[in-house]
Parts: sequence; C-alpha cells; structure tokens
Amino acid sequence: MTPCFSTLAIHAPYRERARRLIAQAPTVPWVVLTDEPADFADLPVRAIRHAPTGPMAIDYLERLAPTGQNRGAAAYHDKRFAILAALEEAETAIYLDADSNLGPLPPFERFPPGLAVYPLVERSIAEHLETCGSWRLMHFEALSRHLTGGTAILEAARWCHETPIAVTRDDGRESLFFDAWGRAAEFLQNREVYSGEGGVIGLAAECAGWRVDFTAILNLAAAIEHEGGGPKA
Repeated sequence: MTPCFSTLAIHAPYRERARRLIAQAPTVPWVVLTDEPADFADLPVRAIRHAPTGPMAIDYLERLAPTGQNRGAAAYHDKRFAILAALEEAETAIYLDADSNLGPLPPFERFPPGLAVYPLVERSIAEHLETCGSWRLMHFEALSRHLTGGTAILEAARWCHETPIAVTRDDGRESLFFDAWGRAAEFLQNREVYSGEGGVIGLAAECAGWRVDFTAILNLAAAIEHEGGGPKA
C-alpha cells in the first residue's frame, strides 16, 4: 500500500530543499515537478519538466506586492499536476511542500478514497473567511457561482490545509476533483487572486462529492516538519 509522494520544485532554493526531502525518504516512490529535471538525475525519482502556470516564490521576491510580514501568498495551484502525476504511479498520491523535513515514516495503511488533509483548519470556507483574509470572500462568492451557480457551497465545503495532502483514486471521481480545481485556479488567477488555495481545494472536493477526511493522514503528518515562512531567496 505504499503511496507515491510528490512535490513541486521550481527555482534553485526549492530544488535544493526537494533534494533534501527526497533523500529523507529514499524507499518510497517520488514524482517531482521542476524547471530543471537534470538536478534530480542522480536520485531515484521521476522528475518532470514543468513551467509554472501561476506566480511562484521568486515572483513575490522580485515583482509582486508582499503580504503579511513581507511574505508572499501565492496559491501554487500547480501542485495539482504533481498529484496527478503521482496517481499514475500508485493508488494514493501524497503531496508535500518541498520545504518540508521528514522523520521516520509510519507504516502505510490503505487511505480512504478521495481527499485527506491535515486538520489545521476544520471549518467551512465561509467560516474561515470570516476571520482569515476576509477580503477574499467576494472572490470566492464569484468563484462558487462560476462553479455551481450559487454560493451555498461555501457553507458546505471545508477549508483544506495545503500540505500534506493525500488523494486516493475513487472510481474516476478524482477527475471531477481535478477538473474543478483547474477551473477554479484559472478563474482566480485571471482575476490576479493568488491566495486561498485551501478554499479552492475544499470547493473541488465538494464538487467531486467527497467528504474531506481529517484523520487518515495524521500518522504521516506527525513525521513532517514544515519550514514554511514564505518565499525562499
């Protein structure tokens, strides 16, 4: 039941961190989307060349307005492509941010079909936006109308922490999830809204008919330390 791990490594600081992360779990399969696959040629990974479709860390460092303590708030929706590629290799794909560190991995059990996320936030999208980044509510209302024709989904869909994420095949319903994520990413990026990835993931899960699982990934999450802290120079 070993899942396939995946990450996104665009630009040198993230490639360096991704190499470190992969070396910490050399016995599991890995997929990495990167602008320089040659940087991973000496590692037993599937490295896929990828050109970003939205802003990455370097864009916040060089041209985009900072947010909160001079840290960017890019959505990084391209991680969906890394998850999709990992699902080609295994029944379950697990995404980790490249700036993570892994301790000893727990034994893997079968993940439930659908989406599993870390329970940092267990609130609806509407509830979360009341207290965190309320300026985004108008954009999510427009997005929900774009996806479903109304805004009721914001009360039902859950806000999803962005890493770690596990997606497990579900008789093809995962295609509904990725289709909705892609349409939502395009809609928000066209409006230059680069914040709120957790809400987009929750909307996509609701569109797929998935109930977000907040427990299945807990054992793995206990082995992960996330550096975070915004874009890396």
